Amino acid sequence: MGFMLNCKEVHRLTSEGMDRELTLMERTRIRAHVMLCDACYNFSGQMQLIRKSMRKFGVSDPSDESPPK
Repeated sequence: MGFMLNCKEVHRLTSEGMDRELTLMERTRIRAHVMLCDACYNFSGQMQLIRKSMRKFGVSDPSDESPPK
């Protein structure tokens, strides 16, 4: 796999980013793709809006919770 991601990989990683912290390389690769792809730029923005809305309305974010002991 080269440095540039395709749209399917960007969507997968963007969705995974809702559940776990992405690595610096993953975030960099997404940003590089999103700078060139309007569809993925819109998708990423929509995912951020959904996350922000969930926080505003009190829906817990799994990445904010500590793991069970």
